[in-house]
Amino acid sequence: MPIIEEQNLTEFLAEVKLNMENITESDQQDIQEINNYIFKASGKFIRSKLIYIYGTYLNVTKTDLLELSSATELIHLSTLIHDDIIDDASLRRGKKTIFKKWGVTKALLYGDYLYTKTFSSLNSLQNQKIANILISCAEKLIEGEFKQLRNIGNLNIGFKDYREVVNNKTAVLFSGILKSIATYATLNKEKIKVLSNLGQEFGYAFQLNDDLADFYDIDSGKSAFQDLSENKYTYPLIVALNDSTDSQRRNIIRLINLKEFKQVKLEIEKYDGFNKARVERDTAVEKCIKMSKSLIRDKNLQYAENFLISTLKS
Repeated sequence: MPIIEEQNLTEFLAEVKLNMENITESDQQDIQEINNYIFKASGKFIRSKLIYIYGTYLNVTKTDLLELSSATELIHLSTLIHDDIIDDASLRRGKKTIFKKWGVTKALLYGDYLYTKTFSSLNSLQNQKIANILISCAEKLIEGEFKQLRNIGNLNIGFKDYREVVNNKTAVLFSGILKSIATYATLNKEKIKVLSNLGQEFGYAFQLNDDLADFYDIDSGKSAFQDLSENKYTYPLIVALNDSTDSQRRNIIRLINLKEFKQVKLEIEKYDGFNKARVERDTAVEKCIKMSKSLIRDKNLQYAENFLISTLKS
């Protein structure tokens, strides 16, 4: 089995970025101007890292990994642009969001442009099963956004509702890309399910970590209390709302409406919301590690574990 090396991963990510630039290149000046702005920034490429680590171990060809990564990152990028409009977000990774810099109309059109380029690139994939998996992921991402919108301001949201939104909005793409890797590697149905579930738990842990980042000064590329300001109910907040009395819950909601977010943080701490979120996240990470052990051997297992821990417990 090939040994995963950091240098090879770095070179692969550079190729992914270059391929994305080539796919989205346009003679239209406005589009290319936004392209230049976006690709000048250095993204985390977490999905591509996941693809490379598990795909390399399973002997998927570099060409297939490159095409899958490029399509996945473009789907993710287009959803971020539309999300920023919906959330009225000013910053993304420390830079002005597309719609704040170019306006809503151009941002919407550019997000649509990325979608069309993504599906155009999917048509070039030799394996139609992979294209179908990613198309299904894109559909579920949009459905997940609708579910999240429906839950905004819902005082009775529970952990089941929360998980349903996360599964559709965050975890579905992680699950889809690992299912794609398994399909490329022609694994049996049992192992395809393991990889798909691994992606699901990865996405769940990823979202829980992002929820915690909303309250703490973590280098996540998002503003502090951004989710709270957008009336999105994160896991720590749901803990507090579920464990509090009616009067205490009304007080928490009152503080949110007044944008007294530091006070909201103190209220969540009373109910141990942050520690409970960390425990939930760490449980999901352990599930990822356990599933990885059933798939990966030798030095690559330690590399995969280090990636999971450093990405999901930051």
